[in-house]
Amino acid sequence: MSASADGGKAGQVKGTMLSIYEAFEKLDALALDKNFSHSDDLLAFGTDWDEKFAGWRQYKDVHTVQFEALKTFSFKSRELEAHVHGEIAWAADRPSWSIETKAGEKVESDVRVTAVLRWSADEGRWLVVQWHVSSGLTERLHEY
Repeated sequence: MSASADGGKAGQVKGTMLSIYEAFEKLDALALDKNFSHSDDLLAFGTDWDEKFAGWRQYKDVHTVQFEALKTFSFKSRELEAHVHGEIAWAADRPSWSIETKAGEKVESDVRVTAVLRWSADEGRWLVVQWHVSSGLTERLHEY
């Protein structure tokens, strides 16, 4: 079976990704964090250069701190795809987001999200073990 041939599992992975986006929109750190592995092998990168987190202990309070500073967060999927191979899955998307801080600052951006998920038999669902959000360059450095 090819990596993406099992549409049911790929649909579950997409569901996990969309529940992450929904938790961002609700500014609900607890709901968001339920989708991440609480293990030492979790890796996460945010959009800021210094946002690299290795292990759940480093990452566990990130969303709580971030959400305390925000008023609204809109997170809209545009090209979500998911692939599954056994107990490992990967997903990619180029969503748009719109953020307003409590201080009145506004950010609207198209971003890139990639994630690796692992099936958790204990929880009966997919959990993120690697998360990466980035803003792509707006100008191409070379032609293909």
